[in-house]
Amino acid sequence: RDLHSFPTRRSSDLSISSVGAGPHGYDYMVGTWSCSNPMHASELGALASGTITATKLKDGNIMIRTASPNGDVTSYSAYLAKTKTWYAPFADSGGKYGTETTQESGKTIRWIGTFYDTDGTMTPIRDTYTMLSMTKQLDVSEAKMGGAWKVTAKSTCTKS
Repeated sequence: RDLHSFPTRRSSDLSISSVGAGPHGYDYMVGTWSCSNPMHASELGALASGTITATKLKDGNIMIRTASPNGDVTSYSAYLAKTKTWYAPFADSGGKYGTETTQESGKTIRWIGTFYDTDGTMTPIRDTYTMLSMTKQLDVSEAKMGGAWKVTAKSTCTKS
């Protein structure tokens, strides 16, 4: 699955407490994941269901492609060692884009950022990932609308 001869750790080598920690904190993501979201797909790019394919790149970062019936999203998980921060810029096939960042690690990690719609509208967003195991995670996506945080998706993803 790795397009380059980059050493990656096996999921079995990592523990939930090491998720997000340091430059290898998301190596466990490499592979294929199936996701389901019982909520209605939102305008903020939340998928109803889909497949995530994560690939380790030669620079050490991870490219994540999500394919779903309501559009595709490509994102990157890039680690900046100087600030110990993960950055995740993303864009979808309809022209919407944004970025999220985190410095957290462990079982529950919150990413915060901004989503831009095609009309230029900016919306604060956050995703809270809870590791149920090294091969199963829950992502609760939220957007700040009308001054209040509202859940836009509750996606459960399982690695195959």
